[in-house]
Amino acid sequence: MESHEGSPGQSPDRVSATTVRASDRERERTVDELRAAAGAGRLTFEELTDRVEAALDATTRGELERLTGDLPGEIAPTEASPGREVAVPTHQSTVFGDLRRAGSWIVPQESRWRSTFGDIVLDLREAHVSAPEMTIDARTFFGDIDLLVPEGVIIEVRGKTVFGGIRQKARDGGPAGAPRVILVGQTVFGDVRVRAQRLRERLAEQLLNRGSSG
Repeated sequence: MESHEGSPGQSPDRVSATTVRASDRERERTVDELRAAAGAGRLTFEELTDRVEAALDATTRGELERLTGDLPGEIAPTEASPGREVAVPTHQSTVFGDLRRAGSWIVPQESRWRSTFGDIVLDLREAHVSAPEMTIDARTFFGDIDLLVPEGVIIEVRGKTVFGGIRQKARDGGPAGAPRVILVGQTVFGDVRVRAQRLRERLAEQLLNRGSSG
């Protein structure tokens, strides 16, 4: 009798575990594992949003396993990773100067930023997640608020401007399970700008600029 190992009706013992179709519960469990890993400082904002989106689109168990294959099997949400950078103070202020944060840093669940005659520039693309939802309270007088985030982060802008404008170039929605950032506060004689850009896009732009100037 002719064998039909590749047919849809083959017996379960001949189906590879990695090719079994994933269930909604398995996708949700993978998203929970990714969020726990991010909370432990093992994934950045950008890595988390990329993997969450891939998990929700995954068809098989093998696709889900690849998303968590480089992570520990059991992760406590409050786990402190070796070498993990200390979170920034929850309240920072300056007069006649800018407040800037970029690179690898831990975004507190709630933070306040105050600047007089200066800008507040926060780049979250390489930052680490401390909670599923983070509130950033930023206030400036004669300055701008500039927030850079990776695609997929859920952004909710509640801030206000006086003699300025709000320019949001990032989507206010994202995949279920993605981190949420709530921006509150106010600028007086300044603008609020929220932009989404992947790090690889920024690197590509830098390479193009170097090539054109050479």
